Amino acid sequence: MEQAQVYGFKMIHTDEMFEIMQKEHAILVDLRDAKSYREGHIKNARNLPYEQIAQWGKELPGHLCLVLYCGHGNLSLLAARRLRGRKGAVYTLVGGYEAYVRGGQ
Repeated sequence: MEQAQVYGFKMIHTDEMFEIMQKEHAILVDLRDAKSYREGHIKNARNLPYEQIAQWGKELPGHLCLVLYCGHGNLSLLAARRLRGRKGAVYTLVGGYEAYVRGGQ
């Protein structure tokens, strides 16, 4: 499994996500708004909207690994940049929820 290291976080594809989740006991974070989350999300994801990152970013223990995703992957890149420097690894899902739904990379 090879991940691209960019700006202190790693970009991953859908086929890598579940392996990382299991191996690193990462928290899966859905950055979309509550309405989008209710309409569909990846199983076991926690809805922590990007707009509230200043709050929840401080509340999550720094040693936990995070896998971030949004609708298309752009917002998760912004969030990963804001969260870099944590002790736990930060991953972002390339293509976001749309890539997951398509089942592709």
